[in-house]
Formats: sequence, structure tokens, C-alpha cells
Amino acid sequence: MLIFDNVFDDLNNFFYGQGGYKSFPVDMIEIQNGFQVIAEMPGVEKNNIHMNFEDGILTIEADRKKDEQAKYLISERDITHLKRSINFGDIEEESITAKLENGLLTITLLTKLPEQKPKRTIPIE
Repeated sequence: MLIFDNVFDDLNNFFYGQGGYKSFPVDMIEIQNGFQVIAEMPGVEKNNIHMNFEDGILTIEADRKKDEQAKYLISERDITHLKRSINFGDIEEESITAKLENGLLTITLLTKLPEQKPKRTIPIE
């Protein structure tokens, strides 16, 4: 499923000028009992990043804005709305954490552990 997400992001980047959204690079690392997503967010402030997790899909959105007070002589950095969605499936939603440090957003997602049902003794009639 992750492969399709990347293809979708690539297509959106290709058609960006026609209404798509820009994406940002991410690394996804498998950790014990879950995953870590590390997203590059240079120049994005914490209050301009919005994340949600719904139906097994993590969506990260960010706005990178120009300094309205500055007089730009050259402006080559993209100033835009960024968005990325990744399908994870069965995640323990309450345990999702995120931190932003040095332009890297690190999100930790833990998978749901299989429910342990008590052993049942079956009587013989």
C-alpha cells in the first residue's frame, strides 16, 4: 500500500501547477512494535504543521510562508502548502507522538498488539 502512496505523491508533484499539492521527503523506519516517520520540514514552524490519523492513514500538512516584512532580492525557495499521506493500517492511535527538531519532524507510531484472550478450559460432558 505504501508504494501506491508514493506514486500518488509523485503524480501530485508532477501536476502541482494544475492544482495538486507539493510533498516533502520522508524516511520510514521499522522499530520494535511500530514505525518512525522522519519528514524534512526546513523553514516550517511547529504551529504551521498539522497532522491527523484517521482510518489507518497518517496525514501531515504544513505551510511554509515568506517573511511578509522582508524585501526579497532573490526568492528561490518554494513557499507553499505541503501535504503527505501514508497508510499504516492498525496503529495504536493514542500512542502516536511527534517532535520537531532541527527541521526534522519525527513521528512515532506503535502497532496494536494482538489481543490476548484468556485460555478457556472446555469441560467434557
